[in-house]
Amino acid sequence: FESTLAVMLNICFGWFVRLYHSFGVSFYFFFMFLHIMKGMWYSSNHLPWSWYSGVVIFVLSIATAFVGYVLPDGQMSFWGATVIGGLLKFFGKANVLIFGGQTVGPETLERFFSIHVILPVIILLVVIFHLYVLHRDGSSNPLAVIDMLAIFRFHPVVLFSDIRFIVIVILLIGVQSGYGFISIFQADPDNSILSDPLNTPAHIIPEWYLLLFYATLKVFPTKVAGLLAMAGMLELLVLLVESRYFKQTVSAMNYHRVWTTSSVPLVPVLFMLGSIGKMVVHVDLIAIGTCVVLSVVLFIYKLLDSARV
Repeated sequence: FESTLAVMLNICFGWFVRLYHSFGVSFYFFFMFLHIMKGMWYSSNHLPWSWYSGVVIFVLSIATAFVGYVLPDGQMSFWGATVIGGLLKFFGKANVLIFGGQTVGPETLERFFSIHVILPVIILLVVIFHLYVLHRDGSSNPLAVIDMLAIFRFHPVVLFSDIRFIVIVILLIGVQSGYGFISIFQADPDNSILSDPLNTPAHIIPEWYLLLFYATLKVFPTKVAGLLAMAGMLELLVLLVESRYFKQTVSAMNYHRVWTTSSVPLVPVLFMLGSIGKMVVHVDLIAIGTCVVLSVVLFIYKLLDSARV
């Protein structure tokens, strides 16, 4: 916490660098969620290696973001790590192996810092593999070129188009760091308070990209049920690619009614689940949250029976 405070106050433009890093992660997950939804919409699960590597990138990104969220040692960071540490106690000594002890302490921050540095390197390697299999097997979106005679060189048209988009994103992150025009990307103010093991907050509010999983943990009465539900939501992404063996595949020129009515309502339902993650737990919220989680499972289950390619 003192190191973060020193960067923010004593280093020239240190506050900007730290906020740029934080908001860069938010934009990273924002585009990743859009990419996953696009892949589901265009049945990218018919490209198994691309989909599997993408799921690995997603899971590793969540792990990297979580350990990075714990590093500032703020109030929300400490108690968020405590909640996850409580879940790992069901795996025997895994809690001590990862956290360095039974509770969150200085050893936890040291290990999480190392993990936060190592995991992005692993993600980079998986991204390279993801791009390789994508170029080897092709893409499922309508812009994919099927006729080899229609393929054109990456430079200069596509290259400059990508560079233009990257520059726009870099500028957006800079504007967000200076003005904070996207309120949902802002961290909870309580995380600017030094962690206090004796002062439990009313409820924990993690970063917005972790709200889906935290809400899943929150709406179930026991830790085991919440952990299984969270793992089940990730497993549904894997089942989507395995369902290519038994689902009906239809033409790209037609809109599959079941596919459309299952994928379109999934977006607002996920927004509802994320909003529940920011609310204080009570009986009515648990009932609503359980219905929302079941709706997510139902819509994704319907996607297993249909495809749009």
